[in-house]
Amino acid sequence: MFCNDWYNFFRHCIKITEMAKPVFTTKSSTIHKVDYNEKEKAMEIEFRSGNVYRYYNVPPRMWKVFQLYIECEGSAGSFFNEYIKNQFTSEKVRDTNTEE
Repeated sequence: MFCNDWYNFFRHCIKITEMAKPVFTTKSSTIHKVDYNEKEKAMEIEFRSGNVYRYYNVPPRMWKVFQLYIECEGSAGSFFNEYIKNQFTSEKVRDTNTEE
């Protein structure tokens, strides 16, 4: 019975964390914030430059791994370059060069 209680507790915690909260990267020199919309499977990345890109069809598991990687002091930029950039369809949703 005790194991089942822990299982249900962790299952509940995991469900809560699946509701995406933006992750701010304090140590990355290129990435400022990463956000994920689970319903749309879209990841938005805000760069330190202010530019924002949206990546489509990103699996929820990729988002979770990215979050864990950042929390474990991994390089957000390295993860992005290896697993996100050029792997998913993307569009620039905010361009600081065209804003006045």
